[in-house]
Amino acid sequence: MALLGAAHSLNHSFFLVLPMYLSKIAAEFGTSREAIGLVAAISGFVYGAGSLAGGPLSDKIGEFKTLIVSLALSGISTLIILFVNDLTGLGIGLFFIGAWASLYHPTANSAISKVFERTIAESMGIHGTGGNLGYMFAPIIIVMMGDVWGWRYPLIFFGLLSLMVSALLLRASPTVMRESQATIKVLELVRVPGLWTLLVYDIAVGLYFRGVEFIFPTFLEDRGFSSTLKGIAVFSLLAVGILGQWVGGRAADSIGFKKALIITSTGVVISLLLLPAIPHIIISVCAFIMLFGFFFYGHQPAFNSLAGSITPSGGRGAIYGILFFFTFGLGSASTAIASSCAERLSLESAFYVMALFSIIALVMSLKAPTQTKCSR
Repeated sequence: MALLGAAHSLNHSFFLVLPMYLSKIAAEFGTSREAIGLVAAISGFVYGAGSLAGGPLSDKIGEFKTLIVSLALSGISTLIILFVNDLTGLGIGLFFIGAWASLYHPTANSAISKVFERTIAESMGIHGTGGNLGYMFAPIIIVMMGDVWGWRYPLIFFGLLSLMVSALLLRASPTVMRESQATIKVLELVRVPGLWTLLVYDIAVGLYFRGVEFIFPTFLEDRGFSSTLKGIAVFSLLAVGILGQWVGGRAADSIGFKKALIITSTGVVISLLLLPAIPHIIISVCAFIMLFGFFFYGHQPAFNSLAGSITPSGGRGAIYGILFFFTFGLGSASTAIASSCAERLSLESAFYVMALFSIIALVMSLKAPTQTKCSR
């Protein structure tokens, strides 16, 4: 679980560099923030779409082998960024990083749902907490390295760490993770009762989360926050997310996955409406960090556990792959939507659009299934 927590944090840290230096990268390449947002949306789609292969691959060859491949090749792919000097090169580098990194989430979630079946939500929360614990330091590392050596070097650093974790997993015993059972065809899985509700919920989550993640540092910069303060703000958001993951996991096991999902989805809506609405920037940012950090990350254990509980074991990797694609693949469009709103209208408008997507997610949480025991 410690190795998975480290891998989880690195998997997301790759994609924090671009938002932290969005304006500088646009100026360096002589382009607009909107163009960079489009490149990020494309790479984000690849990051999500690759999970459609990663889930079934883990069902077929096992979670352990798939995780090693994902960590090693995504880490190696960061080296491409060293030779990037235009928008096309950036797109190519991000494509390969996203493609290999995409194998991680469905594989890790599938493994956790099988190994920790009795406390699945709490275990999902611990996995998320471990990821956030490392991930929350990423903005600080990015700023410290990026301001001294340039925005490329934090990305290379995370790539080297990813290779290191892959090597440690290679040395670990494969019995740490149970190998998958007989696989189930995807066409059979999509007929699982309640799954389509979760898929629509997942699309809505992707459409607000990816946009918020991408545009929030620029929102802070526009309000006069320095690079250091931006790093501290994102650090704080992720630190609150640790508490959200832990409390969300324990609460979901206690009160039920659906109830926990409704409560956390409501909190996300409130947070996204408050950020642009409160005129005092310090109050609005602090309120957003506390509410969004807690409730967004708090929803993840409940959602992942609910998805696992309605899915037969032999097809769980494939389902987690499909869900991850809906969040990070189709949801990647929100980076383009958010950056376009910011460029053409205002940064506030971007958050109101994200709030609209979060309301859709809340409505779908009310229609979610209620099963709380994992399917065999």
